[in-house]
Amino acid sequence: MATLAEVARHLEMAPNNFRALVDKGVIEKRGRGKYDLEEARRQYILHIREVAAGRSSAGELDLSNERARLAKEQADAKEMENAVERGDLVYIEDVAKRFEDGLTKVRAKLLAIPSKVAPECHAAATVVEVQSLIDDSIREALNELGQADQE
Repeated sequence: MATLAEVARHLEMAPNNFRALVDKGVIEKRGRGKYDLEEARRQYILHIREVAAGRSSAGELDLSNERARLAKEQADAKEMENAVERGDLVYIEDVAKRFEDGLTKVRAKLLAIPSKVAPECHAAATVVEVQSLIDDSIREALNELGQADQE
């Protein structure tokens, strides 16, 4: 049986490093002077193998989890790229720009109606005729906007 300092010297590390391994549970904690050198070496070697293979966390990062996360992000990016190519997914900036352009056209068309329709309405004989002229102009403006959106 050996002390913590003797096991640390056997594994060629500082006692503080060995104590940290014990605290992490890498090496089974024993009473003072009760560490088995062979068992401590075996547990340390197994730990080093796990870390080297990426199956154990080294510090705060778990290499295996980080690789899986990276692979998932890459797959998600490719999936989104394919969806954009198929037209199943669009960029919000493009949609917002087209919507803004459409609203600008609607505003311009609607603001142009009074000056376009006023002379015709002045010559109209009845209220029904005025309503019809205004209705026709609004529908014409909306139809033009609908055709522009399809393009």
